[in-house]
Amino acid sequence: MRKLLSLITVFVISLLTVSLVAAVPSESNLGSLTGAFYPWDITVEVNGEDYRWDSQRTQWWDGFTWGTNVAVEEGEDLDIKVTLRNQGPVDAKGIEVLARISGYEYSDSEELQDTTGLFDVKAGTRKSVKLNVPVPTDLTNGENALRIFVLDRNSQPIQISFPLEVESPRHSVNIEDVTFSPSNTVKAGRSLLANVLVENFGDRTEEDVKVTVAIPELGLSASEFIDEIKADDSESVSGDFNGGLMLNIPADAAAGEYDVVVTAQYKDLKETVKKAFKLTVVGNEQFANVDKLVLAVGPETQTVAVGAAASYGIALTNAGSASKAYTLKAVTGDWASASLSESLVVLEPGKNAVVYVDVKVANDAPTGAHAASVSVMSGNEVLETVTLNANVVDAKANSAGRDSGSLRNGLEIALIVLVVLLVIIGLIVGFSRLRKDDEDDQTYY
Repeated sequence: MRKLLSLITVFVISLLTVSLVAAVPSESNLGSLTGAFYPWDITVEVNGEDYRWDSQRTQWWDGFTWGTNVAVEEGEDLDIKVTLRNQGPVDAKGIEVLARISGYEYSDSEELQDTTGLFDVKAGTRKSVKLNVPVPTDLTNGENALRIFVLDRNSQPIQISFPLEVESPRHSVNIEDVTFSPSNTVKAGRSLLANVLVENFGDRTEEDVKVTVAIPELGLSASEFIDEIKADDSESVSGDFNGGLMLNIPADAAAGEYDVVVTAQYKDLKETVKKAFKLTVVGNEQFANVDKLVLAVGPETQTVAVGAAASYGIALTNAGSASKAYTLKAVTGDWASASLSESLVVLEPGKNAVVYVDVKVANDAPTGAHAASVSVMSGNEVLETVTLNANVVDAKANSAGRDSGSLRNGLEIALIVLVVLLVIIGLIVGFSRLRKDDEDDQTYY
């Protein structure tokens, strides 16, 4: 009888042993990822608080909850740190961690979820990765789920889910949308309208919200108060023309890209939220010649004997819209020396002047082609550089007479006539382009 009982006992223990072995997950049936990581090997830290596996639960990874709910506010960023401890015998390769808030209509958008690149965790080591997920400003208050997914190429994913208690902040305003008219590109001298939509996602009504649109580089700004924005509501600024806040772009504004800074001040102007946008300004042709200088040289090339001098005339015309001061500097080599009739010329808009450059050839200068240069500057900026050419010949071979007063006067008249013609041609071309642009811009507004 005792033998029979012993046999029955051994049989029952054998059956129990087989059942227990079958119930324990193995690396082969769970895949390489879960062969390296189990839920208790993963720690998640959200906004500085740790969350760990509850060893009293029987589920491996689906739907477990860690402790009490974490209270977060709409519009807040969740700083997430996930630490993986590989206590298995094999390296975990090609691991990826993804974080997102579930149950939100746009939770799969790139802005509302975060993912790491691929990384490896060697056996016997641990590695931490960081993610950032913003809490949407229109997320339904109450319990929501933040989910962490640990993934590899083909294993069953590990999903860690814990609840968030989402609340509305007492005071919080957001610049929901900004619309520019006519567009984000505007011509210098025209007006820019900015329509700003402000959202109150706090749980208190906001009063006297100040909205400002500014272009700091141009010294422009416009402001308006919104009398009241109720909780979970939005209001926009109307401006003087019910089209938004208006900024008049200066007609002489340089073409290029500018920052448009939009700010909203609330809670008795103690809190500020801002957003920056890009604006492209197209230059106005009427002011493109603010610093325009027209030069004419005559004659540019002369034949001069060794030891003699040649006189060159440079006509300057200020074709811009403001008075300018020009300085001139002549440079020659060892073959000659140069002197200027004037080194400083101040011209009002539309005025002209002729500066003479006398080039004295050295007695030992070699015959042949030589060159001198004259730089025309405004301040420290070189506007133009003029080249003066000289064909130096032997004194006996030069039969040309020296410059006389009548020759210089004739040269001056010719240069001025040439400059006037250049300016007139420039004006004709400019007005033609301006007329064409005005025809194209009839429907600009």
